[in-house]
Amino acid sequence: MAGLLKSLPFSWALGLSLFSGRRRSRVSAATLVSILGIGVGVATLTAVLAVTGGFEAAFRDKILGVYPHIVVLARGEPFTEYPDVTQALSRLPGVVGTNPSTYDEMMVSADGGTAGVIVKGVDLDGVDRVSSLRSLTRGKDLSSLRWREGEPMGVLLGCALMDRLKAAPGDRVSLTTPIRGLEGGGSGPFGMSPVQQAFVVRDCFESGFWEYDSRLVVLDLSAAQKFLGRGPVVRWIEMRLTDMLATDDMRREVLSTLQPFTLFDVVRNIANLQRDLAHVADLVLPAPGTETVVDLFRAVHEGHQALEYSDIAAGPAQRYRLIDWKEMNRNLFGALRTQKVVLALFFLIIVLVAAFNIVGTQLIVARERVKEVSTLVALGASRRQLARVFVVHGFTLGFLGVAVGLGLGWLVVRGIASLDFALDPKVYLISELPATLSWADALVIGGLSLGVVLVSCLLSSWRATRLNPVDGLRKIA
Repeated sequence: MAGLLKSLPFSWALGLSLFSGRRRSRVSAATLVSILGIGVGVATLTAVLAVTGGFEAAFRDKILGVYPHIVVLARGEPFTEYPDVTQALSRLPGVVGTNPSTYDEMMVSADGGTAGVIVKGVDLDGVDRVSSLRSLTRGKDLSSLRWREGEPMGVLLGCALMDRLKAAPGDRVSLTTPIRGLEGGGSGPFGMSPVQQAFVVRDCFESGFWEYDSRLVVLDLSAAQKFLGRGPVVRWIEMRLTDMLATDDMRREVLSTLQPFTLFDVVRNIANLQRDLAHVADLVLPAPGTETVVDLFRAVHEGHQALEYSDIAAGPAQRYRLIDWKEMNRNLFGALRTQKVVLALFFLIIVLVAAFNIVGTQLIVARERVKEVSTLVALGASRRQLARVFVVHGFTLGFLGVAVGLGLGWLVVRGIASLDFALDPKVYLISELPATLSWADALVIGGLSLGVVLVSCLLSSWRATRLNPVDGLRKIA
C-alpha cells in the first residue's frame, strides 16, 4: 500500500491515506458508515427505477404483441384502396409486414353476461407479419377463425373476457353494433338500427395486458366486413418495423410514398397562393388615396386573419394519417415517464442525505489529523492543495458507496425478478411485478449520485480547510 501511495500525485496519495482511522491499520468507522449510507441510498434508487422501467418495458412488449408499430388511416372518405396501399407499404425498406384491419366498438353478450368490447377484424394471411397474436392463443392456431360463406362466423376472445362471459370454445356469443353500413339493410322505422349477430367462440388469447385480455375480440377480416355491411372497407393498415423506435423516420418515408410532392404540385401551390393573396388584398385594402395609418393597420390585421383561415395549399393534400404506437399510448407512457422522474428525484434525497454525511466524516477526519494538516501548512501547503486532498478523499469515498449501491441494487432487482410477485391486473394492467435494470438507468443513477457526492465534497473540503493550524502546532509542541 505504501508503495502504491508513493507512485500517486500528492493530492491523491494524501487523500487516500485519510481512509485509515486513529489506528492506522484499519479503516475508520465513520468512513464505513458513509460508504454504507450512500450504498443504501443508491440501491434504493436503483430498485425503484428498475421497477418503473420494468413497467414501461412490460407495457411496451404486451401492447406490441397485439398491436402494430404504425397504423395508416384514410382521411374523410372510406378506405377502399387498401389492397394497393398495403402492397406499396410492404415494399418499403425497414418494414417487416403490413396487414389491413377493421376496428370498432361493440357490445358482446352471452349467457354469463355482457360487456363493451373492441372488435378487430384481421386478415389471417398477414396477421403474423404485424403481431404475435397466433402465439398468444391457447391452441397456437388461427385457422379455425377463417370464415367461409355459408358457415357460422367465429371469434377469438381475450381469455379474461371469456372468463367474464363464462363462455368456452364452441359456445355462442352475440355481437351488437350500433353503427352499420347501408349494405345489407339495418334500417328501422326511425332510421339506422343496431344489428346483432351470433358468433361461435373458437379460442382465446392471453397477451398479459389486462386492457386487451378483457376487451378485445378478433375475427376474420372478411367476416367483419360482412357483419358491418360496409363492403370492402377497412379502418386502417397496420405496419410492423424492424426497428420500433424508428417510427418518426418511417412516417416521413410512408407519406412521401403515398403522397409524393412533385414539381408540378409546387408550381400549382405558388399559383394558388398568388391568387389568394390578390383576392385578400382586394377585400381588405382601402381605396387608393384614402389610406390612413389606422386603415393600413386594420387591413394588415384582417389580411393576416384571412390568409390564416384561407384554403392556401402549403403542401400535398393530406389523404392519409399515421399514428405510431407511442402516439396511440401517449397517456400511458407519458404517465410512466413522469412517475419515473418524480420517484427518481424523491429517492435521490436519500442519496443526498447520505452524501452530506461526508461533510461530517471529513470534519471528523480533519480534527483527528489536525497535527498532520498543521504540519503541511507549516511546510508551505496552500489551502487549495489541502482542499484537493479532502476532495479526493470524499469523492473516492462516494465512488465506493455508489459502486456498493449499484451492486446491492442489482441484487435487489434480481431478487424482485425471481420472486414472481403477483399483481392485480385489474389495477396494474399486468399480473406480475416487473423489474428491469438497463445500462442507461444505471449510468444515470451513478452520474446523479456522483454529482451529489461531488457537491458535498466541495463543501466539506472548504469546511475542513477552515480549521486553525495553530491548534495543531500547539499539540505537536
